[in-house]
Order: sequence, then structure tokens, then C-alpha cells
Amino acid sequence: TRLDGHEQNNLLMPAGDRFVYTGSGAYDGLWTAMWNGSGAKKIAGSMRVQHATLTGDKVIAVDKGRAAIVSLAGSVQYVDINSTIRIDLQLQSGQKFHEAARTLGERFYHPTMKGLNWSKLTERYAPLAAEARTATEFDLVANRLLGELNASHLSVRSPKPTSPTARPVGYLGVDVEPVKGGLRVNAILEGGPAATSPSPMLIGDVITAIELKPLGANDTLNKALVGQPGKETIVTVQRKVGGKSAAVRLLITPTSFTTIRNLKYDAWRKGNAQQVAKLSKNRLGYIHIRSMNQSSLDEYERDLYAAAHGKKGLIVDVRNNGGGWTTDRLLASIMNTPHAYTVPRGADPRHKDGYPQDRLFIQRYSLPMNTLCNERSISNAEIISHAFKTLKRGTLVGQTTYGGVISTGRTRLLDGTSLSLPFRGWYLPDGTDMENNGAVPDLLVSQTPQAEAAGKDEQLETAVKDLLKRIK
Repeated sequence: TRLDGHEQNNLLMPAGDRFVYTGSGAYDGLWTAMWNGSGAKKIAGSMRVQHATLTGDKVIAVDKGRAAIVSLAGSVQYVDINSTIRIDLQLQSGQKFHEAARTLGERFYHPTMKGLNWSKLTERYAPLAAEARTATEFDLVANRLLGELNASHLSVRSPKPTSPTARPVGYLGVDVEPVKGGLRVNAILEGGPAATSPSPMLIGDVITAIELKPLGANDTLNKALVGQPGKETIVTVQRKVGGKSAAVRLLITPTSFTTIRNLKYDAWRKGNAQQVAKLSKNRLGYIHIRSMNQSSLDEYERDLYAAAHGKKGLIVDVRNNGGGWTTDRLLASIMNTPHAYTVPRGADPRHKDGYPQDRLFIQRYSLPMNTLCNERSISNAEIISHAFKTLKRGTLVGQTTYGGVISTGRTRLLDGTSLSLPFRGWYLPDGTDMENNGAVPDLLVSQTPQAEAAGKDEQLETAVKDLLKRIK
């Protein structure tokens, strides 16, 4: 059986009747399920399974370095160990390095390691790796060896201790610039804390203090909002009220960076859809696919009818998409050529677009379309770009994609260091390796800083103009 996302650390219980495994994506966490996939149940947060008890009612796992006993009923008991071990860092670094080089040499997708003498290169870098005394030093040397392959999806990441003094930064969702006396608000993010607070900010407000502490000449909002995510915060602004400037205290709860990033993305996507509607006079629809994963595919299918209904064509945008694995599922939607139509009793036989939706693997789109990609379309987002062009589904517009396409996995070395393992290459029908060979658009269009600063999307405009020429 297979869930959406990736399952790993699978452990078969002693009786052979049940699995325990670590899920990801929508199924993130530690899960248990019967041997046939039924009865799946989340029993803990994401952690790595190590062993099971002979009775099969508990498993031993590691949660961010802490040992844990997890019952299949869902309770977690941590076992903190206080112990000292003496480690010869030179031996450990040497062992890790050779283990990484040997494993990569056995699993890397290119059988000749791109023509390199891998053994000789390993011995060249090994003395440097053995001298590493910190995680950063080891990673620097190991990644230099990996860099000899000139390939994507490669990295070595050693465990690094989290700073005990680290604190998260709060965000208000505003764009500011320094002015005399504080920071002037030039833009407010829709849906952000500054906009949705019971006492919202206004464009033109000058932030003068946070938690009643005045902002200095060199202070930033990031510095002033350290440790404030989720905490109601007094934000003092200087505001024009009745033609006079007055100090106003607002109560705003800052949020996290991730939340602000998602709100900015939503605003960008909404703005693009509005621009397409305006440029095409509502004849074209627009969908951006944020990532090639199941959640983004679900959003695509959810939004397809709303974006395309009543329109003559569709713009699908995979710019800034970091990849994933859903290309073929998306192709099942946009490459599904209608082969029949249905007419229920009593329906008008002149309508020839009817088809039972429950018969489709995914909702299909068969009208004219264009796809947008750019240099930040990576991995699986490049595969869909190549496929769109190879299958001649429409016009590919934008900039040549990154050129990093390898199926990859990860393994861990003896101290928990993470090593990526690109194991499968992707090739075009003519034999071209997609690795180091990005998808070249039919229409190459630069997105200049000047245009971006002016709020113009030249790539989007070109895609719309080209598609309008082809629609009926």
C-alpha cells in the first residue's frame, strides 16, 4: 500500500500482523497500520523507529536525539540518558567520510560517476575530512568532494546543536522604511496581523515603539519583535488624526515567518490571476502550482473548475516550484484527450462536453493552454516543463529551468549525518539527460528587476498574448 507522501523507517511487529512507520506530508508523524494497510492510526509525532518489544505493544524510537518508548495506543515516555562518551574526532570524521564516499559511489545514478576517478578523488579529500573538528568543517570538505560530480540533489549535512539562546522572530505583515522618529508603513499584507488585528495599522503610520520601548535609529522590526510570535504586543504608532499627528497604541499579535510567507504567496498568486483576467478580458484562467506534491496537486484539482469554467484557455504556472513527484498525475489532467461524450435521458444532445466525472482519475482540462517556468523551476517542475514541450501541449514560456533532475533519497551516517543519494536519472526521448540540461522555453522571456519593481510580469504577459492568438 502507499499513502500520499513518503513512508520510511518501516518496522514489522514480531507477530507479523502490523507495521509501524514514519509518514510525511499530510501523514506526518509515527503511524501504525495492519499488514494490509487497514486501520492506519497516528500514535506520535515524527520520530525514527529503532526496535519493538517482543510483545508487540510498544516500539523504541528516537525523537530529535531523545530516546522514547511509544505504545501503540499512543502514549509516549521519554528516557533521558546522562552519559559521557569519548570520541576520537579524527577517526570519526575519517570513518564518516569514507562511508559517505563509498555509499555514493555505489548508488549514484551515473554508472561511471561522470567519468571521474572516484577512488582517487576520495583519497585526495580524505586527509582534509579527517582533520575536521566541527560539523561545519566536515560538511565543507565532504560537499567539496560531492561538488566534483557537478550534479544536483547532493548534500552532506551533519547534526548541529541548536542554540539554547535562539528565539523566533515575530512578523506584523508590513513593509516599512526608516524615517525620522521610526519606521513608516508603506504596505500592509492582506490577512496579516497588522491588517486583521482589532486595532489595525494604516498605511502611513510611523511605528515608534514596540512594547513601549522606543525604536532606536538603527533598530529594525525583526530586532524589536524577537520572541513575540503569538504574543499580544503593544505597537505604538504616530498617526494623523483629524489633521494632527497623535501617538496611538495598537494591540497586535505577531505571527511566524512561515505564515507571512504563505500569505505573501497567496497575494502573489491572486494578483497573477487578476492580471491574467484583465489582460485576456476574462477569456483565460490561471493556476499556479507551488510544489509537485500531493497537497499542491489537490489544490490544483480543487481550483481547476473555478479557474477554467467559462474560459477559452488556461495558464499553468510552475515558476519558483521546487519539485516533488506529481508530474505524471498532472499530465493525466492536461493530456487526457476526450474520446467520447455522454448524453443522459432528457438532456440536450447538442451539448457534447458531458462526461461522468467519477470515471476520471483526476479532473481533466483539454482546452488550449500555456505553461510558465523559470530558472527557479527545479527537479520535478522541470520534468513537467520538459513533458509539456515534448508532448506539444502548448507553448512553454519563461526562462530555462534550473537543470537539476535526479530522483534522490537520503541515508544517515554513523553519527546521524545526512547524505543524499541521487539514484535515478531522467532522460528525454532523444537521450538527453535532464540533469544539467534545463527545459528551454519556446518563448524565452526575461523577468527584469526594473519590471518587477514596477509591478509588471513580462513572462505572464507574453504567455497570455501567445495563448490569445490560439483560442477560438
